[in-house]
Amino acid sequence: MSRGKSTTLLTIIGVVLAVLIALTFATFPVGEVSEYTSALGAIELDYDLEGGKAYTLKLSEENEEEVKDVNQVLDTLEYRLTALGYSAYSVKAVKNTDPAVLDYDIRIEVKETETVDSDIEVVAAFGEVAFYGGTSANPTEQILEGEKVVESANYLGAVTSGTTTAYQMTIKFTDDAYAYIINAIEAAEVDGGSYYLEVKLGDQVLLSGSSAITASSFYNRLLYITSQNEAGAKQMALQVTSGGLAYQYEIDSVEDISSPYGEGVATKCAIAIGVLFLVLMVAIIVIYKGFGWISALSTLAFMLLEIWMLIAVPGIVLSLGGVVGIAAALLLAVYSMIITADRIKEEYSHSEKTVKAAINRGFQQSLVPVISVNVVVGIIAIALLAFTSGTVKCFAITLGIGAVISLISALLFTRMFTSLIMPLVKNKEKFLNMKKVEA
Repeated sequence: MSRGKSTTLLTIIGVVLAVLIALTFATFPVGEVSEYTSALGAIELDYDLEGGKAYTLKLSEENEEEVKDVNQVLDTLEYRLTALGYSAYSVKAVKNTDPAVLDYDIRIEVKETETVDSDIEVVAAFGEVAFYGGTSANPTEQILEGEKVVESANYLGAVTSGTTTAYQMTIKFTDDAYAYIINAIEAAEVDGGSYYLEVKLGDQVLLSGSSAITASSFYNRLLYITSQNEAGAKQMALQVTSGGLAYQYEIDSVEDISSPYGEGVATKCAIAIGVLFLVLMVAIIVIYKGFGWISALSTLAFMLLEIWMLIAVPGIVLSLGGVVGIAAALLLAVYSMIITADRIKEEYSHSEKTVKAAINRGFQQSLVPVISVNVVVGIIAIALLAFTSGTVKCFAITLGIGAVISLISALLFTRMFTSLIMPLVKNKEKFLNMKKVEA
């Protein structure tokens, strides 16, 4: 490539990177009434980075059973928060300040969301799930008492039809419960009527019995239920599966809280990642000279893409585990570029190849190890994503995204910057800190 073309393309890329850096880190006014708050400001943060709300649950005066194992209650609450999609949270038993009160209060700290109030009511709900059936709407006759009714209940996600979006969940009945309901439906149809099914948790209606169900409503023992509200579908799936707590608690107080790690922890994490980036770039520039500068540009592109993907990929809520995942991905990206740098240096030092030939051969030789290390890390991230929850899951998400971008950076960005910069360099061997090794 000619020097003129290289200069032009590097200038264009430099302008693009400068704009992306400004959009990523800067805040500035837009129009008269709004302000652009940067890509970093648009990243959704979890409770451990931003704070949220704290709920104190007290044992209700109407509770009839003694709490024998508060740890079991805490485990149940944690399971339900995870099932509703919360990753970073705190659930702990707190001794009441009144010495006359022997029971523990429970304090739940979570990220503030639009549905957090109703979610906490769901996870702390009391009672058992009951099923009602009959030939009239909203039946009052309880059915399937004293036996296991539900095998599982799952939230399936959004279903779009035309311009309408609804949210679907399923109830999978046990064999006996399914047979009972199907027989009841068929008996009602023989008499020329319809059959209605209602599901309650205490006095709360989980599934309204205002619409009739038929045998075709089921598939493989699954009853499909559609809700117009995403949170409602998730909450219904959770409550049908696990019912309510064995003990009756009530929400005593709600307060806004900061991060458990202190004020400004998100900013401190961003600074820590920035410092790590600078340290790695200085080290690789000192060791590899010109190729270090090329790697620094590629790593800068990697970091910008990683940050923007946190906004572009739906559903990512960044927790402290996610920050660690970004740091690990940054190390992976730098390591991938070091592999390439070492291969190029080795090809030039131990052969009669020209600098250009050594670069081409070095990139070819590094292809397999670079792909291998990034694919292995990607597989680990997928495994963690599938089998873990909480902040570990957020770590897996950011690490997995980072592995993909790292591979792109090592194979595409690094090669591109090398092709653009090398035509501008007169003493290529000195620029790349390479020299021949005499046999």
